[in-house]
Amino acid sequence: MPETIDQITVAPIPARHWTELGRNAYTPEGLGETRTEWLVRARTTAGVEGFANARQSVSAEGGSVARLIADLREVFLGRSVDSLLALRNGQAVAAGSEVLQALTAWGWMDTLATDLVSRTRGESIATLLGGRRRNRIPAYESTTYFQDLLHPHRGLHQVIAHASRGFADGFRQFKIKVGRGGRAMTPRDGLRRDIDVVLGIRDALGPDVDLMVDANFGYDGQPENLAEFIRATSPARLTWLEEMVTASVEAYRALRDLQATLCPETLLVAGEVDSNPPSGAFVDLIDQRLIDGYQPDIVRIGHLRWKQLESRLAEESILPIPHNFGNGRFGLIAGLALATSLDTWVTLEDERIRPNVYADDELTVINGVYRAPDGPGIGVDVDNDAYARIGAPNEVVIRA
Repeated sequence: MPETIDQITVAPIPARHWTELGRNAYTPEGLGETRTEWLVRARTTAGVEGFANARQSVSAEGGSVARLIADLREVFLGRSVDSLLALRNGQAVAAGSEVLQALTAWGWMDTLATDLVSRTRGESIATLLGGRRRNRIPAYESTTYFQDLLHPHRGLHQVIAHASRGFADGFRQFKIKVGRGGRAMTPRDGLRRDIDVVLGIRDALGPDVDLMVDANFGYDGQPENLAEFIRATSPARLTWLEEMVTASVEAYRALRDLQATLCPETLLVAGEVDSNPPSGAFVDLIDQRLIDGYQPDIVRIGHLRWKQLESRLAEESILPIPHNFGNGRFGLIAGLALATSLDTWVTLEDERIRPNVYADDELTVINGVYRAPDGPGIGVDVDNDAYARIGAPNEVVIRA
């Protein structure tokens, strides 16, 4: 008798960064320390559980917990697990148009379905996506925001101290927020601070650490300052420049010219804001090879769709570099599962969420690398004792 999904629980789970975060180029205030994961646990009649973080549905325009529960009832509750996915040429795809529509609209549903099906088969997600490619996953620290503006009396030294702590904690790759001259400071003062931060972190951490920058479009309308930033930071040998300006063919042609002249080994990457990849200007950026890496979000897009997107990117020799900020502790776990299955991998974004309800104590970065979990599905289960304290008091349970 086929397994069906007979119970689903939804619970808000605090997701706490390792420290308070500052602002970036587009936020009016600092990002604080705590976010919320909306943990979905879908259980089958055989007692197998699959997991997802449905924050995307709750935080979307018009989203709510009530809407999330209604969608779970419609798409998953009472459904046979076998009816979720089908295998085509050795790789999982959505089984039927109704499931495809739901999984495409909500990437976390894609991950939930893939996790649930692979767990019922006793396999990892990587097996459903064509096979395991790697066990060691490089990752980068992604919390170096404008800490200088959180602590004005320490300024530049606070940002350098933040990155140095990340190095002491085991990271060897760092993404640095820049773009202060957009909304946080005057353009010239922001430019000077951006340059000082990058060069200061390079000097503090040494030549062997990989450094990337993300401007969150903070250099829009500042072509001269953007050129000066790239010129002045070229000695730091940045791994990539991310979202220096809003995506358009014209803007990225100009950016490509600067990169080719001033830092030809540095990659141009973008795409975290693309919720239906590839769409809009990103189609042209990919087709014209004006970017070197593409960054749709792991949980927003889902595992099946990311695997399909990888094939599209490979045609243009563009690297998959998935965005993974705002996905909580679940995002780290889901990202490791995705990393094991993609043919090409660069590095995993780690927003450094403290352990909460997952049995993931062994997930520790050592010399910049995580070891991928070995379990079925996404590889990690929920710690029921921790969940009883943190999630159960506020959970909603729906049954078939």
